[in-house]
Amino acid sequence: MHEDLGSDILVNLRLDARYNQRCNFETFPFPLNLSGLEDIGERYYAHRQGIMQSRQEGLTKTYNRFHDPDEAAEDIERLRELHVEMDEAVADAYGWGDLDLGHGFHETKQGVRFTISEEARREVLDRLLLLNHERYAEEVEQGLHDKKKAEGQRQEAGREERRRRHAAHWFRGRGLRAEEEGGRRCYRRR
Repeated sequence: MHEDLGSDILVNLRLDARYNQRCNFETFPFPLNLSGLEDIGERYYAHRQGIMQSRQEGLTKTYNRFHDPDEAAEDIERLRELHVEMDEAVADAYGWGDLDLGHGFHETKQGVRFTISEEARREVLDRLLLLNHERYAEEVEQGLHDKKKAEGQRQEAGREERRRRHAAHWFRGRGLRAEEEGGRRCYRRR
């Protein structure tokens, strides 16, 4: 879900799409309850690593097979099942158990992909945007956007470290790795 929202605001330098922490991560409305997400993220990651090692192929080949409707290998089918399970766990973490994600092979800007339906993608983005606005309003109410107060509160709360810890599990499950660059943490595809 973060990938869908973030893809609209990725920073392009050279030919690489790069993750911009300030634009993407700091304003992303993560679910408040992350329990249960680490387990599915680790299972997904371990299974994907197993595929890559046993087949001696990288992420690109693995995901090309993942998104190929004609690919019926048992290990790839299992990866798709874990992907669905992970997306459903994230939706549940947001309290969106009512949302039918409609996983399957769908036409996207990148061609046919195994992903959530276009209708679900739009609904997820709408809900994330609404949640972002709600959280911003709460922060304004708490005085967090008054520059003097916000400066002191950010320093004392250690919010950045908490965000990094929570996000590390999320990004690892999505095949992203953290890198420090120019004093900023960036996330890139493995």
